[in-house]
Order: sequence, then C-alpha cells, then structure tokens
Amino acid sequence: MRRVWLSLWFPLLFLALNACSPSVKEGETVLELWTIAMKPKFVPYFEGVLGEFERHHPGVRVLWLDLPQAAILPKLMACIAGNVPPDVVNLTTGTALRLAHSGALVDLQEYVPSEIRAQYWPNLWQAAAYRRGTYAVPWYISTRVLIYNRELLTQAGWTSPRPPRTWAEVADVADRVRRHTSAYGYEPVIRLLDDWQMAGVRIYDENTGKAAFNTELGRQRLAWYAGLRQRGLIPEETLIEGYQGAIDRYKQGKLALLEAGPQLLLNIEADAPQVYAQTDIGLLPVGASGEIPAALMNFVVPRSSTKRQLAIQLALFLTNKPNQLGLVREVPLLPSVIVSEQELLGERGDDALRLKALRYSLEQLPRARDFALGLQSAPDLEKIVKEAVETAFYGQSAPQEALNGAEKQWNSLIRADAKDR
Repeated sequence: MRRVWLSLWFPLLFLALNACSPSVKEGETVLELWTIAMKPKFVPYFEGVLGEFERHHPGVRVLWLDLPQAAILPKLMACIAGNVPPDVVNLTTGTALRLAHSGALVDLQEYVPSEIRAQYWPNLWQAAAYRRGTYAVPWYISTRVLIYNRELLTQAGWTSPRPPRTWAEVADVADRVRRHTSAYGYEPVIRLLDDWQMAGVRIYDENTGKAAFNTELGRQRLAWYAGLRQRGLIPEETLIEGYQGAIDRYKQGKLALLEAGPQLLLNIEADAPQVYAQTDIGLLPVGASGEIPAALMNFVVPRSSTKRQLAIQLALFLTNKPNQLGLVREVPLLPSVIVSEQELLGERGDDALRLKALRYSLEQLPRARDFALGLQSAPDLEKIVKEAVETAFYGQSAPQEALNGAEKQWNSLIRADAKDR
C-alpha cells in the first residue's frame, strides 16, 4: 500500500533543508547515523564503535545524531522530502514496515549476502519483510519474561515449584492471590493484537488488508480479559494505568505476576530491594502459535541515500556479533545475531537473577517475533482494536459485539486507504 508522503510532509521542507544536511569537508565522505534515545548512557560505546568503523574506512566520517522516539519519524520524513536524508536510521519494526510499504527504504535482500543474513536469527531478519524484500537490519531486542513474587504465591497456596506456564494457570494464580491476600495476582498490559497472534489468530488478510480476527478464538481471548475484570481478579484501573501501573504495583509488593523484559529487574532492585529479594523468573506463558512478542530495534537505509552501499556496511557493522555483544553487556538486552549462552552470559557482572532472566530470554529468542502491524494506517487500526477492548473490558458491550464493531471499522478504514493509493 503506497502513499504520497511528500504531500503530508511539505510543511516541514524548510526544516529539512536547514536541519538535515551536515557540513562536509573537501575530500570527506559523511555518513549520517540516527539513533533513538542512546545518549548519554551509550556515548562511550558509540564513540568506540564508530571510531573503529572510521579507521576501517579512511576518508569516512560518521555523524551521529540521537533523537527521542517521538521525534525521529517526523524529522526523517522531512529530510526525505527535502532530498537530504540521513544514511542509516534506527527505527522500530512497525515504523520500518510502514516506510517499506511507501517505497522509502532500500531492499536489503539485494545487497546483503546470504552468509551474512544467516548470522541473524531468521525470525528477526524477517521482521521487516514486505512482499519479497527485507527492509531493515535487526539490532537489539527485548523479550518479556514472567517476573513473580515468590512470597505472594506461597501465601496464595500455589504449591507448584514453578510459576504458571499457561494462561489458564495465570488465571488460577490471579484467583488464588485475590482470595488469600490483599494483593492482585496479575495486572496485564493488554495488547490484544499480540495476544491474538500468540494464540494463532490471523489479524488481517495479507492480500486485501481486511480484518480476519473476528473468530471464535479471537472472541475467547477478549472475553478472557473481560471475565477477569468482572470477577475482580485484575484491577479496575488496568487499562488506565497500563504498563507503569503494573510495575508500580509489583514494586509495592501488591502484584504477584509481572510480564516484563529482564532490564526491568534493575529498576526493581534499585527501587524496591525487599521485593527484589522475593523475586524469581519464569518463562512467559505461550499460546497455540508458540510465538512470543518481542520489541525489536532495527537499522534502515532510506532509498534516497546517495551512499547506500556504505550505509549498509555501517548498519551491518553496528549489528555484527562483537558490537552487539558489547552493547548488550551494558544493559540486560539481547542481540539479534545468533549467540550461545556462554557468549552472552560468560563474563557478565549481573547478579544471579538477572542472569537467569537473560538465560530464559535467550531460550525464548528463536520463537520471538515483533508483532507490529506495519500497515500504513497501523496507528488508526490499533486504536480501533483498543476501543473494542475498552468496551468489552468495562462491560459496555459483549466481546462478540465489540469484535463485530471493530471488524466493520477496520474494513471501512482499509477501503478508504485503498482509494488513496
């Protein structure tokens, strides 16, 4: 699905022409690299890595610009519209796919040899696949694990030596903890599009874009959340509080189960050491598909870059095994390249709990998938599903009724998009 991006970003052309083009010395080649929220923590890391790239490429200077996530897409589109694009850009998978649909990115399949592609987890290399092309080099990734409070599970009478492994067991824990303690067993961050794909529900028809989620399996997952709320097993404020609400409750010792990435353990240890002492780790429960959701960062190369070969070399250099291992040793994240447990954990200074979380994350990585929609109207389509969740969650409509309405709105938006092609 293609759109005319220039007309959308015309008001920003002046910005592009005045803020996107770096100064260049005579005889020098400048590569412009944009990242998301890496300063100030990773300044020494990037100075070292980019310095090494420049030493291997005499006459090349890498100009590094770090931006907030909310600012990077508007600035990127302004620079593309002004024909002064950066050369390598850090984007989420969903944003990369939307730009791929519009024809704004280089198809990396044409430039990256198969032996290089084989160094990355196949499910991650294909995260930004569109039609027959691939439009992003995967970088670092975070997969959720199950963080849980052992003391609360004991108080609730959960006698198993392990945490829940299925969603039915999660519901059981939610019931037990609510009945036997003053805490909640579970406060979900409801991402129904992720849940559906974990359960094997197809979201939309790849050929037409029309909704495919209005099935019995799709209804069951929505009804599961609504049922937990109606029974008082999850907080009434769940949709309002979101992820931060679940984190805060866990730190207060008022939540037994928390879905989060291993990096969150640093915050729990710092803010709530007593809760951290009662914390343990389990694998994230899965659905019928066996896949788990992941948040993946990538590097893309705009098609209008005049240095695409060199830009691709930089993207591959930043994401090679040594450089990714150097990055993830500074924070509990995972690399997109295939590594062994020994390579990832061997010399880390993390405590035993964080190492366990990383070990479980690595175990899950072959099944990890970034579930980003990637459709041009993804934000509006996601809003439609979010509103369906709200009406069913608060009992304003039955789950089936909510899905019927969401399907109708989704297809109406897809038809409107088709007319704009």
